[in-house]
Amino acid sequence: MKKFFATLLVLFSLTGCTSKYSLVTLSNGDCKTNWGLCTVFPNKEVKLYYPKNPIKVAVLDSGINSSMPIFENSSITSYDAIKNKSTTKDSLGHGTAIAGVIMAPLNKQTVQGISPQVKLFDVKVLNDKGGGEINDVINGINWCIKQEVDIINLSFGFQKDNKGLRNAINKAIEKNIIVIASAGNTLGLSTDYPAKYKNVISVSSINKNLKRDPFSAKGKIDFVAPGVQIPVYTPNDKVKTVNGTSFATAFATGVIANILSRNPDADRKSVINTLKNTAKDLGDKGPDQEYGYGLIQFN
Repeated sequence: MKKFFATLLVLFSLTGCTSKYSLVTLSNGDCKTNWGLCTVFPNKEVKLYYPKNPIKVAVLDSGINSSMPIFENSSITSYDAIKNKSTTKDSLGHGTAIAGVIMAPLNKQTVQGISPQVKLFDVKVLNDKGGGEINDVINGINWCIKQEVDIINLSFGFQKDNKGLRNAINKAIEKNIIVIASAGNTLGLSTDYPAKYKNVISVSSINKNLKRDPFSAKGKIDFVAPGVQIPVYTPNDKVKTVNGTSFATAFATGVIANILSRNPDADRKSVINTLKNTAKDLGDKGPDQEYGYGLIQFN
């Protein structure tokens, strides 16, 4: 089976930015197999930068099966916020799939992460049925703050506001952590929390025709990303296709990590401005309640 990416490691000097990058090229066949990659990488050729200090991405989810062969050379630190221990197990498979979309390395299975050079923090806050307690999520966020992560990915949501959750997220944002959350699969109804919070980047889902997935939320939407028929890894090292704003959020997190990798000194505000300036406007002209500022991309 052919490799999914053609990659060449080179050196590049740019003031204020990191100098080491891999040049990634996508073929038409690659784009057909995994359309989402060519949607967020519209030029089919992209430089993925490797800063001296890798960008720290926290995935608060159902855990990650980090012992899988695909992750053997990846940097993953685990914490179970439910049981307060330093190992996790993902029986559900959701967290493992999210991690793969964000940072799976070069592989032969057509599942390539958007930002494989990141340092991942695997924080288990969801149980084996996909449910979760607010306090466990809050504990997970507080742990991430102590680890000084750069990005927190929340590929889940709640229908009701919660003061404790809101305060924990605001505390993270005050530390210049970028918090990104899925808008929710609400059949076109209102956005879930925490994506609904003003300072959280809310991501909804589109299909390969760049149309909003009818299952996705409307309302407080900041950006959209691929979230329909996305190939992901399962905990038993198989590949399946999935749908949902959870996976669109993972794509967006990968793009944000690439922006930070290219310019590690960028603050939260400048990253968001970059996202707005590079997004592809969809739907009504300008920001709207279905597509936000548009399709998140990395050029």
